[in-house]
Amino acid sequence: MNLLSVVIVNYRSVEFLKSCLAGLFQTTPAPDGEVLVINNDITQELAPALNGTWPNVRFLQNSANLGFAAGANLGFRKSQGEFVLILNPDVLAQGRAIETLLHTLKTNPEAAIVLPRLSNPDGSLQYSCRRFYTYTTLLMRRAPFNRMFSNHPAVRNHLMLDWDHQSLAEVDWGLGAAMLVRRSAIREPFLFDERFFLYFEDVDLCLRMRQQGWKVIYNPAATLIHQHQRESADWNYPAKKHHFVSLIKFLWKYRFRL
Repeated sequence: MNLLSVVIVNYRSVEFLKSCLAGLFQTTPAPDGEVLVINNDITQELAPALNGTWPNVRFLQNSANLGFAAGANLGFRKSQGEFVLILNPDVLAQGRAIETLLHTLKTNPEAAIVLPRLSNPDGSLQYSCRRFYTYTTLLMRRAPFNRMFSNHPAVRNHLMLDWDHQSLAEVDWGLGAAMLVRRSAIREPFLFDERFFLYFEDVDLCLRMRQQGWKVIYNPAATLIHQHQRESADWNYPAKKHHFVSLIKFLWKYRFRL
């Protein structure tokens, strides 16, 4: 079994993907394991264009856009690493970030997931680890008038703004844009619940792990650059629809208990 498998789900993000792969193989040390790219874009096959540059990367082409969760699950099933790094194509690895994530899971056997610090390209912090939703935070974060409540205590608590995000800590959940997962912690035959086509699969995974007695850890010593985060007000209609549908499925799955 390899030590590390990196799984990247691509959907119409080829230029981001090129930067992601370049950054991945420039880290110190370079990944000792396997890299799999799951392509959910049926309009453009990746292997013919990118195999020459990255011959050691496995490109798996889906026959349909199965969604992020299903794409990541395919990579999880096809990979063999003891630890699996789920990475968005718009995330750039740098320095010893991956090595730091691996060291964190190795030295914290009670943890199923370790999350890196995500930064914007200018180096500013993205609030990528959060407390679980409440109905109050859902309303204030997802309603059309959400900007009115950006500084409300409930929203600040949800985003963990009472903490500087500069120390290793146990957290409720973090964005699936970048997370390192311990394979042996996954009891189910899947990593993410595929009922979530897009969004809330990361919340669900972290909640399941915590319910099973595992910890989710955030380590800011591992910093990755997230290039393409957008506020919900700027999302296009399909993204908003997917988010709303996944929210309803999440509430239904947990019997509307938050």
